[in-house]
Amino acid sequence: MKSTQLAVLLMAMVIALVSIAEAKATQTVRFGKKLTGKSTWFNGHDLKAVACYGDLEGNSHVNAGDSWMIGAVHMAHYKGGEKTACFECAKITAGKRSIVVRIIDDCAGCAPNQIDLTAAAFKKLAPLSQGVVKTKYEFVRCPMRGNLKWPKSPKAKTH
Repeated sequence: MKSTQLAVLLMAMVIALVSIAEAKATQTVRFGKKLTGKSTWFNGHDLKAVACYGDLEGNSHVNAGDSWMIGAVHMAHYKGGEKTACFECAKITAGKRSIVVRIIDDCAGCAPNQIDLTAAAFKKLAPLSQGVVKTKYEFVRCPMRGNLKWPKSPKAKTH
């Protein structure tokens, strides 16, 4: 009897692990679709070797600047490949404050609908001491003019 129970328990554990490993991406990059989420901020060592350049361009030596208006999302949440969101721009709004950031990094610890921002970008929405701010966001076309505080995309994105 105990061996049957053990076999059932092991089978249930295997099924659970396979389900976790095969979790499907649920996010899409859809311009103009407004979503509710949250934003957090990062700095220091997290600015080094940003994922979109290292993984897509083979240049793992691109380090972001803390003054850059950039963000990171958990790329595995996005349909169409892990780098679907790379080099896209997102308009993020918290209350009456809005910013536009370019997504150039992966945030493995981020939940769906979470955008991790540089300290400079986060401060435009809320004080750093707040740590987390509820936001609404949407993917938008990246501005081509103005005071752009992010690196230019290494190649044009088409949708």
